[in-house]
Amino acid sequence: MLVPLLSLILGIALLSMTLLVYSGLPIYQSIPWLLKFKNEPRFLGGSGLISMALILGIIGYFNYFDTSFLRIIRICLGGLGLSFISLSFLENIKDYEIFNKDNRLHKISRTINEILIVLKYFNIKTLLTFTASLILFSIFLISFFDANYGGDAFMYHIPFAARIWHIIPPEQYTFEYNTEHRFLGFPLLANFLQGFFWFIFQKPEATNLLCYVSLIVFISYLIFYLRIPLYLGTIALLAIPMVHMHAARSYIDLPGNVSVSILILTTYLLYIKKIDFNIQNFLIILLSATAAANTKFQLIPVTFITLCFTLTNILTQFWKNIPQGKSKIIGLMKLLLISFVASLIIFATPIKNLVLYKNPFYPVKVEIAGIVLNHNEAVPDFMHENLKKLSPTFRWAKSVLEINAFDSRRPWQWTLAMDFISWNEERFGMGGYFGGYVVFNILLFIFLCWRHNNTDSKVAMTLMVIMTLFTSIMPQSYELRYYMYWMIVFVSLNCYFVCRLVEGSSSNISWIKPENLALIAASFMIIFITKTRYFFTIPEFSSFHDQVQRTDIIDQNLLKNFKHEEQICLVAKVPHSFLYNSYFHSDSDYSIKAEFDMSPEYIEEKCEGRRIVR
Repeated sequence: MLVPLLSLILGIALLSMTLLVYSGLPIYQSIPWLLKFKNEPRFLGGSGLISMALILGIIGYFNYFDTSFLRIIRICLGGLGLSFISLSFLENIKDYEIFNKDNRLHKISRTINEILIVLKYFNIKTLLTFTASLILFSIFLISFFDANYGGDAFMYHIPFAARIWHIIPPEQYTFEYNTEHRFLGFPLLANFLQGFFWFIFQKPEATNLLCYVSLIVFISYLIFYLRIPLYLGTIALLAIPMVHMHAARSYIDLPGNVSVSILILTTYLLYIKKIDFNIQNFLIILLSATAAANTKFQLIPVTFITLCFTLTNILTQFWKNIPQGKSKIIGLMKLLLISFVASLIIFATPIKNLVLYKNPFYPVKVEIAGIVLNHNEAVPDFMHENLKKLSPTFRWAKSVLEINAFDSRRPWQWTLAMDFISWNEERFGMGGYFGGYVVFNILLFIFLCWRHNNTDSKVAMTLMVIMTLFTSIMPQSYELRYYMYWMIVFVSLNCYFVCRLVEGSSSNISWIKPENLALIAASFMIIFITKTRYFFTIPEFSSFHDQVQRTDIIDQNLLKNFKHEEQICLVAKVPHSFLYNSYFHSDSDYSIKAEFDMSPEYIEEKCEGRRIVR
């Protein structure tokens, strides 16, 4: 206990001295050599990093974090701090007269100058950019080489992708009866794209690439449209656990929510007049809205509401800018016609379902004015009684702030669906945004909007209020993975304000900088990475082939009983039924129809004469 306590005391003392010197208090004016460091940002930054390395020792002592990883962080902070101090020392010592009097020392001075010229390119922004790029590359390795995990992916996302591209035909594997109806009615654009990657790379692991590509697309959008640096956009997004976890997995929540986020932010830019409505922006609106509405049912209402605001702005600007006359009416009619045609493309899935099944959200049960539309499954009703007592808005807020969200039975603090516990338990689906990170972004957003009271901030506040009220009352809004766009847009707006509003203000605040925001976000990201034991950040290089050999997922003895060309009805193996099909077991050739564990009569009817295997 003595060593970490001394480390804490020294760290606090060093940090206090650094802050007091930087503030230039009169108490230090009597110490000239110490006061000189006020104008040495590298020295002050280095001493600050070393003090943090010393202070973190007490955290390791109480086992708040993994000690081995914390040791690495402390070594990195200490090494970086010493490097900054060394740079400061070299910059000052090279100008001493003694270096000019002695020929050999003069050569050393020139060498130091050359080193400093090279090192000028290595600043905090460069370090953050390198870190962000390294993490993105590591996540890419996961998406390309690692097998997926997660119930929904195995239950219908990957199977749908295989069916669409005829990689695994229905003769080889048939979905459960209810899942088959989901295939008929659910939006399938994301599954189509997953299948595309599988078909191109000839490996099921490639279905993960859709989420990764969607993340890269959004980061690119932030760079080119909101002019947010790569390092800030990447780190700020990956500090959101839900985004980080989904970035390399075969769920489809991230692609859909990225699409909605692009649509919302583009609409925001139109309202604050940072962009004009032209062909390029029309295509971005069309593609993002189409991708969102044809990926998940939950995103159709928010897509529709956002498009209403988008169209209102476009029509208003058109009416103001086009002079009166016949051409104005003709132009307006053309614009409305284009909007109508675009809406048919955007809402293709619900329109198709309405025509074929008389229910835009088929197979989900929908009731309108007491009339129940054609359906095959009821709306999920597994919410815990304590959650049912809360209003939807309070349920959502509780989940966003992660109040009573964590459960020790989960393998990590955060999971893809905040699951690994029974559906009807109070903590199921709760959390996923990192409550502390949410609070930080709320405080930062309020401060920035208060400090810079202009059109951009007023529109942003209006956007956040509308988006919050609407999102919080959506079905299952407390399951945050369905509505990630809220946090994605929120973080993006804060990054935008820090990069543009603060930098363009006459009352600039020195400590609000993109790199400082990135460092704070990086601290949240590091906590997430350590709490999930690097599972979502560092690849394991565990292939799909390795996964189907695991006895905890596949009953290998059951596989041995499957005969050549046998017609099998596999019961009660959800969500891993798909992994039993012969595509993954090349030495066999049989047909599987999966089914849920229901009543004997139901199973007998749905298995249609196949041999029932449990």
